[in-house]
Amino acid sequence: MNEMSASAHGKAKQILIIAAWFGLVTGLFEGAIFLALQRLNRLTLYRSIVDVSVEIVWISALFDLLLFSVVGLALAAMARLFPRLPIIQICVGLFSFMAFLDWVGLALTGHIRVYAIFLVSLGLAVQFRYWFRKHEAATVIFWRRSLPWVGAVALFAFVAIKGGLWLQERTAVANLPAASAGTPNVLVVVVDALRADHLSSYGYARPTSPNLDRIAREGVLFENTFATSSYTFPSHASMLTGRYPHEHQAEWLNPEALNDGRYPTLGEALRSRGYRTGGFSANVFWFTRAFGFDRGFIHFEDYFQSTSDMVLRTAFGRALEKSVMQRLGFVDIPARVRAPDINHSVLRWIDRDRERPFFVFLNYMDVHDPYLPPAPYRRKFSKLENPGGMLNWRIGETDPKLTPEQLQSEIDAYDGAIAYVDEQIGQLIGELKNRGLLENTLIVITADHGEGFGEHDLFLHGNSLYREMIQVPLIFWKPGKVPADVRIAQSVTNAALPATLMDLLGADNQTPFPGPSLMQLWRDPQAHPNWPYPLSEIAQQAWASPGSPVRSGSMKSLVSQQWHYIEHEKEGAKLYDLKNDFRETRDQASVPEMQDVIARLKSQLLLSQK
Repeated sequence: MNEMSASAHGKAKQILIIAAWFGLVTGLFEGAIFLALQRLNRLTLYRSIVDVSVEIVWISALFDLLLFSVVGLALAAMARLFPRLPIIQICVGLFSFMAFLDWVGLALTGHIRVYAIFLVSLGLAVQFRYWFRKHEAATVIFWRRSLPWVGAVALFAFVAIKGGLWLQERTAVANLPAASAGTPNVLVVVVDALRADHLSSYGYARPTSPNLDRIAREGVLFENTFATSSYTFPSHASMLTGRYPHEHQAEWLNPEALNDGRYPTLGEALRSRGYRTGGFSANVFWFTRAFGFDRGFIHFEDYFQSTSDMVLRTAFGRALEKSVMQRLGFVDIPARVRAPDINHSVLRWIDRDRERPFFVFLNYMDVHDPYLPPAPYRRKFSKLENPGGMLNWRIGETDPKLTPEQLQSEIDAYDGAIAYVDEQIGQLIGELKNRGLLENTLIVITADHGEGFGEHDLFLHGNSLYREMIQVPLIFWKPGKVPADVRIAQSVTNAALPATLMDLLGADNQTPFPGPSLMQLWRDPQAHPNWPYPLSEIAQQAWASPGSPVRSGSMKSLVSQQWHYIEHEKEGAKLYDLKNDFRETRDQASVPEMQDVIARLKSQLLLSQK
């Protein structure tokens, strides 16, 4: 009996060694494959949570170590219950299958079908098990002896990556030039997918934004601000470089555009003036280090902001989300980074160093579809128990057939999400005040694009350049520097943000960003009759839903004080009178009397692209 017990104990120990070895090796190779394939722009596995950074190496190793160890414990228990089973052979076959499934899945998902991935992985595991039977003793000894070294590699990856990032940030802060006395802090808040006309301060009937309304009353509000595109990537690139999409070229099929360093970024400019620069992103699909947005930021947070995010970015985590969570009814963004998480990260980073001025550029994702704000905000404007959640680009629900009641449910939840973010903005500002930082902080609040709710038979964003998808809020606040209770009707672009901030900070003509600065409009609004019209652009997206204009060609638009001119690459021009047809229901491009207006705007569009 003692011999049998000792034998079972020996097998259990062997199983756990094999499990740990396979888990660490699988995870380390998984991390390397992730980074290699991402670099090659080939990674298509569940695009919604595909992007990673170098931390994935130790995260994958740790997660797979835990996963394989749990399976190993189950197999060890089985070995005690059924001592006659060839448990080591079973163990090796299962673990090798899991490893091959991990690696083959990463390399080939999107290229071959899922069942083919299983068959390939199973075939490789069978071959490996066949080889193992011939070399069992030597292989088990190798696993036992090499396990400490494999563990050391994983530990080194953790220390090197975490320590390297920490040292890099400390060194960058230590090398900052001295900032001028009294230099104000700068806080730029971007609320992803927030259309201007759903804010109370922009005339919306619902009280969605009491905190933003108060900030607007104490500062300058631009009534007609237009984003440079209708989705995140090019729009954020414009807000940070001051350039239009045709210049920075950050578009669907050009993910490396910002990495070429062709145009300076706002982070780089403020860093050179002695600012600690921090970027904080809840939009981990576009506004990320992988797309070059960390340029100029000493500190940048995007991926791995929570344990759940770490798990769901591993290969098996993705499979769990896709195959299990979605089928059980989970339709929200996996590990969605909420506004309180962003606030916590921002304040924690600010508190590290109160000696230097900070520049924070943050993105809130709570208003983005699917519209699922936490209670009680989800029901704030609805009588339904669970409004919203039907519009969801992640699961392909971008063009659903909604009844009027269902559409109103989506709008209600969207408005509730706005109220939720508004409350969080108020809390962030309150925390800055509690720290004694608010009076010396310049605040800018805007959005990267708007949102469609069936206007022009289109939903969400990124599929056209109609007004509801590109008109965004823009508010400046800084007592003593920005006048109070000023509203400006002039049509402007939020690509003017870098030039305006540099002007506010006293850079004069030493700014690397094209103007003009929006400060000129609140200094003397009547002195600028020839203010440039805001330009918006979006490239063709051949894979868009059939009803999307961008499916068949690129689009450009120009907004004057009265007219919105939209030019489609293949479908021609549209013209809307925003003063008399704010909803853009009557296209006047074919009206004979409007041809002079079209010719003038077309000429202006051509000039704006030079």
